[in-house]
Amino acid sequence: MYKKITKNEKVTRKITEVHSADNYLTKETTENISLAINKLSGELDLVKTVNERVFYFISANVDFIIDSEKVHFENGDVLYLAKNTEYSAMGDFEAVVINSPAFGVIKE
Repeated sequence: MYKKITKNEKVTRKITEVHSADNYLTKETTENISLAINKLSGELDLVKTVNERVFYFISANVDFIIDSEKVHFENGDVLYLAKNTEYSAMGDFEAVVINSPAFGVIKE
């Protein structure tokens, strides 16, 4: 099985005034994994992952606060977050974001 998803099929979700996600691979295709291009320009409020999450920063000049530690990311960096990790961010980025299981699917 395969599925080609074109840029015309993406679904853009405005999360906040400064944060958006172009959703390509969603739980409607498979509950195992999702893929989106997220953009931030400003401050991301505290988030707690309910699944594993990976960011690949296409472009970035952003600081994340993860478990009270400030971590800086730039173009080409990768961030892995385990399930139940809390984080916030301040700055700018465009990143490929992968969730496992897919965003919106909670598996115990």
